[in-house]
Amino acid sequence: MCGRYLFDLKTLELEKYYSQLQELGKTGEVFPSEKVLTIATTKNGQISLGLTNWGFTTDKNKSRIINARSETVTEKPLFAESFRRHRCVFPMTGFYEWDNAKNKLLFIPPTEEAIYVGGFYREHKGELESIILTTTPNEVVAPIHNRMPLIIKKADIRSWLKDEQFAIDYLKQSIDTALIVKKSMS
Repeated sequence: MCGRYLFDLKTLELEKYYSQLQELGKTGEVFPSEKVLTIATTKNGQISLGLTNWGFTTDKNKSRIINARSETVTEKPLFAESFRRHRCVFPMTGFYEWDNAKNKLLFIPPTEEAIYVGGFYREHKGELESIILTTTPNEVVAPIHNRMPLIIKKADIRSWLKDEQFAIDYLKQSIDTALIVKKSMS
């Protein structure tokens, strides 16, 4: 689930974020291991934009771990501390999923606004690495896949980043964000 997403600079909010970065991250279709724009808090508690490598690397596994289940993130040793201390948000235009006929589908809001997906990050071997949280799908995604990204309402971003109990409670919410699905041409 959520193995690719779209960061399109035609989305005005995303273009604004992107223009504020010193180093440029990936735009267009985003793949695991690429440098991606994330929103997190600094050590002094300020909300800030930054770049992270999408996916945790491990010494045991050559592939990256790109997603974590929201239902078990606080229990998994690899994730629990990072979730507790280093939550982040992935701003994006939408996310991709494939149907049974291998058609690539793009899930986006009905308006041209960004969506924000919950995640967390860590520093590992001198690099910042991030993971997207997944949850049970809403009624739009459910016919295609049994998981979807944990969408954070824009008004809840500050609380998600700064308030651990708020974030834990948010993991249990059902996703009511309106989404539409488009068949992708790429």
